[in-house]
Amino acid sequence: MVNQDNFQYIHPVKKASIVVALMIACMHLQAQSRVIKEVFLRLPVNEVYGMTKATRDSLLQGKTFYPAGNDSNEIIAITYGVSTQVQNYLYVSLSFETGQRATGMIELRSFRRSNGEQIILVSRTGGVSGINYQQQNLSAFLYTAKKQLLPYRKKVLPAPEIKLLLKSGAPSSAKKTIANNSNICYSLNEENVVMTLNSHYLTSNASTKKWLKGDSIYFKWASDRFVLSSIGFLGE
Repeated sequence: MVNQDNFQYIHPVKKASIVVALMIACMHLQAQSRVIKEVFLRLPVNEVYGMTKATRDSLLQGKTFYPAGNDSNEIIAITYGVSTQVQNYLYVSLSFETGQRATGMIELRSFRRSNGEQIILVSRTGGVSGINYQQQNLSAFLYTAKKQLLPYRKKVLPAPEIKLLLKSGAPSSAKKTIANNSNICYSLNEENVVMTLNSHYLTSNASTKKWLKGDSIYFKWASDRFVLSSIGFLGE
């Protein structure tokens, strides 16, 4: 924290430079936030729980959306949020106010290309956390300088498959156990995109852990594409 008693003694020119830098940083954050919100409003309805543009706009105003099919036995609530760690990111969360354990999440994140266009990743996951929570869809779009949102046909990231985390020579029994107990999903809310196994059972069991390269694969955005950064176990 800056000591206010000392701040007045900063040279006027240096103080002005600090103020300008802060203003530019704020403008950049606002621009990033605006872009990802624009994309959210332009996505096809099948990517966002069937919500209309008007419903999505309401979410961005901080309102909770309750689908028309709700009844006293099943009340779904959908909300939106942002990250304090990643600028060009937002998420939409689905949960039940009637106590059902299932949840869902849609994550959006943009990655700027060298030509100024942006690749937009849309991840949809859902299920019961720790039991059966899976990647339901992972889509990519191109957001052009003319604010057109177009499907991106090139492969951006590998499909979330167990084989990417398995060591060679793993026996069939180990492969089956790992496949049956994995909750493999992509997460977009970290600096690098990460594909995670999401299974404490597998990583705490020595007989299965020994056949894993790790429980997380990190992909870094570099030179207009994702490159594999590292594979390892969370917390190790």
